[in-house]
Amino acid sequence: MRVVEIDGEYTEPHEVDGVDISPAQRYSVLITAHSSNTFNYQYNATMYASFIPPAPGLAPRIFIGDVVYQKGAPIIKTGSYDSSFRWADDIELHALDQEPALPVDRSLRLVLGNNLYSNGEHLDHFNNVTYASPLTPTLYSALSMGDMAMDERVYGPQAHAVVLKHLEVVELIVHNPSTLTHPLHLHGHSFQITEYGPADLQAPNNKTAAPVVKNTGVPARRDTMSIPPAQYIKVRFRADNPGVWLFHCHMDIHFVLGMAMTFVEAPDVLQKTQSVLPEMLDICARQGVKTTGNAAGNQGLDLTGLPPAPLFISRSS
Repeated sequence: MRVVEIDGEYTEPHEVDGVDISPAQRYSVLITAHSSNTFNYQYNATMYASFIPPAPGLAPRIFIGDVVYQKGAPIIKTGSYDSSFRWADDIELHALDQEPALPVDRSLRLVLGNNLYSNGEHLDHFNNVTYASPLTPTLYSALSMGDMAMDERVYGPQAHAVVLKHLEVVELIVHNPSTLTHPLHLHGHSFQITEYGPADLQAPNNKTAAPVVKNTGVPARRDTMSIPPAQYIKVRFRADNPGVWLFHCHMDIHFVLGMAMTFVEAPDVLQKTQSVLPEMLDICARQGVKTTGNAAGNQGLDLTGLPPAPLFISRSS
């Protein structure tokens, strides 16, 4: 099969034997049919979760079907994977529009994992900050706080807000020293995938992760990166879409446990170009949701009324 698109972004055709798809990722592939109908063929789609112990019928779940050229023809079954089997690899894909790697204006280093916090819970995090929604939605704070919207503190500690300047190129260096693969999804943007390699800590069973690998041409773009255990990934994107955008793990349980953060992009531009529909404000009013002020619905840096953020105690994974 030939990969021609990932997450809505066209790529140069790239031939592979299979694609490994994490939650939120999408692929378009082209398959050339055989010129003979002598045989029919079997396909295999295996669904697995690394955090579920192997159990027949549950993990993995295996789905097998037939590609039929002629009814009644012999079926050639899916063979076993071996070292010659080529999986799609983001770092080997190239953007069809030939956009070169963006020059970096700002780099952010993010480490994800699971910690024990002062509230007694084991919660997920970026850089030891576990996400929780503020009392005032971050978008409303960005629109209503005037010049103070450029101050990350107004969004509250658990929104884990990072304010981006309009049109700056941001590089994310995301480390996954845990024992689980995490699919991380960025709203509002596609990012270039430029590099991956071993994270700070060793992989499970004392096996180090893959060596550093860099894209040697024009990097492919997508909006969801899949980070294996004990690896890091570097991606780049341009802040050309003013708004409030989540960056989070697309495994629902990890999102709920706090593996998320917020990019508040160009709030100065946002205030001049966008507004909230009256119907949205009415819905919030009926639910008692604040629509102005900082994370607590107050002015300035007064966060009185905002639940206290739990503090990091110890690393668990």
